[in-house]
Amino acid sequence: MKKYLSFMAFVFMAAIVFAQTGYEQKTSPDGKFTYLTVPRDPLGVRIYKLSNGLTVMLSVNKSEPRIQTLIATKAGSKNDPADNTGLAHYLEHMLFKGTDKFGSKDWPKEKEQLDKIDALYEQYNKTTDEAKRKKIYREIDSLSGVASKYAIANEYDKMLSTIGATGTNAFTSLEQTVYVNDIPQNQVANWLSIEGERFRNPILRLFHTELEAVYEEKNISLDNDGRKVFEAMMSNLFTKHAYGTQTTIGTVEHLKNPSLVKIRNYYNTYYVPNNMAIIMAGDLDPDKTINLIADKFGYMQSKPVPEYVFAPEPVKAAPTVVNVYGPDAENLMIGFRMPGALTREAKYMALCDYMMANSKAGFIDLNLVKKQRVLSASSSTWPNKDYSIYFLSGKPKTGQTLEEVKDLLLAQIELIKKGDFDDATLKAIINNFKVDQIKNNESNAGRAYTMLDAFTVGADWKDNVSFLNDLSKITKQEIVDFANKYFTNEQVIVYKRTGEDKSVVKVPKPEITPVDVNRDDMSPFVRGIVDSKVENIKPVYIDFNKDVIIRNIGADNKVYYVQNKDNGLFSMFYVLDMGKFHNIKLPTAVNLLQYLGTDKYSAEQLSKEFFKIACDFSVFSSDEQVYVSLSGLDENFEAATKLFEHVLANAKPDDAALQQMVERTLKSRIDAKLSKQAVFGALRQYAIFGKNSPSTYLLSSDQLKGLNSAELVEMVKSLTSYKHKIYYYGPRKTDDLVTFLTKEHKMAKKPLTYPAPVVFTRNETVKNTVYFTNYKMVQAEIMWLNKQSLKYDTTIHPYATMFNEYFGGGMSSIVFQTIRESKALAYSTYSRFQLPSKNTDPIYVIAYVGTQADKINDAIPAMNELLTNMPIAEVTYNAAKDALKSQLETERINKEDIIFRMESAKKLGLNHDVRKDVYEALDKMSITDLQRFFDQHYKNKTYNYAIIGSADKVKKEDLQKYGNLVEVSLEDIFGY
Repeated sequence: MKKYLSFMAFVFMAAIVFAQTGYEQKTSPDGKFTYLTVPRDPLGVRIYKLSNGLTVMLSVNKSEPRIQTLIATKAGSKNDPADNTGLAHYLEHMLFKGTDKFGSKDWPKEKEQLDKIDALYEQYNKTTDEAKRKKIYREIDSLSGVASKYAIANEYDKMLSTIGATGTNAFTSLEQTVYVNDIPQNQVANWLSIEGERFRNPILRLFHTELEAVYEEKNISLDNDGRKVFEAMMSNLFTKHAYGTQTTIGTVEHLKNPSLVKIRNYYNTYYVPNNMAIIMAGDLDPDKTINLIADKFGYMQSKPVPEYVFAPEPVKAAPTVVNVYGPDAENLMIGFRMPGALTREAKYMALCDYMMANSKAGFIDLNLVKKQRVLSASSSTWPNKDYSIYFLSGKPKTGQTLEEVKDLLLAQIELIKKGDFDDATLKAIINNFKVDQIKNNESNAGRAYTMLDAFTVGADWKDNVSFLNDLSKITKQEIVDFANKYFTNEQVIVYKRTGEDKSVVKVPKPEITPVDVNRDDMSPFVRGIVDSKVENIKPVYIDFNKDVIIRNIGADNKVYYVQNKDNGLFSMFYVLDMGKFHNIKLPTAVNLLQYLGTDKYSAEQLSKEFFKIACDFSVFSSDEQVYVSLSGLDENFEAATKLFEHVLANAKPDDAALQQMVERTLKSRIDAKLSKQAVFGALRQYAIFGKNSPSTYLLSSDQLKGLNSAELVEMVKSLTSYKHKIYYYGPRKTDDLVTFLTKEHKMAKKPLTYPAPVVFTRNETVKNTVYFTNYKMVQAEIMWLNKQSLKYDTTIHPYATMFNEYFGGGMSSIVFQTIRESKALAYSTYSRFQLPSKNTDPIYVIAYVGTQADKINDAIPAMNELLTNMPIAEVTYNAAKDALKSQLETERINKEDIIFRMESAKKLGLNHDVRKDVYEALDKMSITDLQRFFDQHYKNKTYNYAIIGSADKVKKEDLQKYGNLVEVSLEDIFGY
């Protein structure tokens, strides 16, 4: 009777909990754990709180046998000591270095040296005399070399690679530090063993080489105009709060004076279970998983966490205007300080953001983008716990000032403040939010990061579940009131102007002696993970004959069909095997379509119509294909397709729209010459093709100006008159789809023949040649390119895939360990044997290093040595093989990707899923095979080097050491 009463009392209390909070409290089958759920939660999230305060959030998704994992700490750069900024970010890097149980081959001996290094760093930080500091640093460097003899670099990465993890990474933000992995479903126990140990007693080993990687990251940020604009924005929005008074990566002065003692203090203060969460989304068993988490993380002890206290930001009566200078094209950002993520105002802000820009029918989309009144414009939000930020950004057209763009952006805000929208707009926004939410929830990563956002700001999960419902209840008047209250003159305007930034002070290059990485050693802890046995998962390959249904439609076209059995979304593509190479005017023609109306609708009305039914359409031309795409809610498929077909068949010429687009295209070309990424990309194309490349195959300025819209519209209208394929992924039945498309989709009775494509001649790599382009920057970027004489065939695929995993792929690869971990010469580096996308194209050996300009004479020889003599490391090879097998066993190709993967295989002459070839070859392969592969394809090869850097930092005589120097102008690589 007592048991019965107790049970009834529990049920009664649970009912009260649900009634009062919106949660249901449940108990695990073994009775050990209670957890909360929210009724009608599309993610089915279970929220546990362990006895030590650790939060666990689990969401089951069976679409593939993998799990996205996030381990989060509610501490970021805002929690850094004011005199040691960048500390949270340092610590994030160091948590990859191991503990006293892994990462070391002789912990007592290593500890003896690390204690000395600790003391020297404290002495170094207190010393101001430069000569004495250099002497102390030489001692640190020397002792680090001794300590490294007992360390084993990258054991964490090797373990994660061995168990088949992908995306191994971490990031630090304002109020969170997050550790990321995507793991196979059968490796949960091993992953939790690794992570439980990782956080038990982290050791700050190999510190000075990792610190150099952070220096590289800082120097990269100094070359990034976008980062500088963002930092200027935050520092002016927040003059009291640490959001603005300190940056995540830290100041140069603080980076030069790290304190291992303060790093440990930070860890002991904030990395406590009541301030952390384990978040997992994917193919997991929640009841088994929570037991494993409790077992591996139960040792953690709860501690009080210091509350972040901040003074309110002062109210300003006028805008704050800041100018930032750099080589990139001019642009601007406007920022408004908003209430934090937990407030009702955050929901108003989300609606305003969508009302301003949603890529279809926002005020910015319709009034600025569709009407081509600016080069580009956007709206975005960043909700954080203490404050949120609302951003507007834009780029000017030719002859337009940044101030004029600013006025246009702010004029769109005024429309919201005046209530220049109706209830139908709010309803359409909710429908589009619904589509976005469904798309987000399809992926494990989308689910996990949604849970992360809620945990970081301390949000109730029930508020996330009810988000769309809450938005639907917000009235027009509430939005208007919000806009008038918060979109005021208290704004920050950052103008990014083109010019030299004379304030840049790079982090100087310290003298670092390469350290041992001991890649052939393995600690007992790692050995235990490597030797553990797990239940095998059988790989699943695409069956080209079964997984895609192919039906004939029209005279000579085909429908490729995969059914969506998961939700109510569809996507459809019309695909033509012709592009820019077949008709140089085609990209301009398809780009013009978005600015055109029809005989029934204006361009703006078309955008509104698609927005109302929560569907998207676009037309895109690549070099060799055209993609016409449509996606959205399947309940609106027929209406969307009819509207879609109407646009393709009835677009009206508009010479004024064309003229504006041409002017914007020419301005974009000018801006491309100011972008480091665009310049380096064009230089790589030059190194591959020479002066006549796909990058330079463009309509000239005069040719663009001579175009007429009628000719371009006819090109668009004729697209479906060519032979084409239709890819469909959605819930409707095959017969129903084909019947509908046969009626509604325009097709020619006799399809047109594709024009012959232009063919480009590629540079041979018969001798070492250095192609150098001058660009004002702190760093230098180098790419090696060798065109192989070997033609693609299926037999090379397994060896290439395995070689890339071992030699130059991830953080446990030979290249990364040597260039970054041992020699501290780069933040980013890799090499790969690059197979072509078509069997008629050549294979390339490529390698990359992004380094400080003053390290170029160390970095290039270091990579050249690796490209000549491949280190043999059995431990690394076995880990790479295990990683690749596990990835292949658990990878699932789903949705429309099935069709695209099949079509990609056919371009290589394959009639089956090549992953099967790779998987079945792995067990027959040995490291001797990789050595033979390396000797044949890498050893003693010549290279075309593509190097971008500042001519005043990169010396010609240095570059001439590596090959015939060819200085290439911007006009050469861009073709204009």
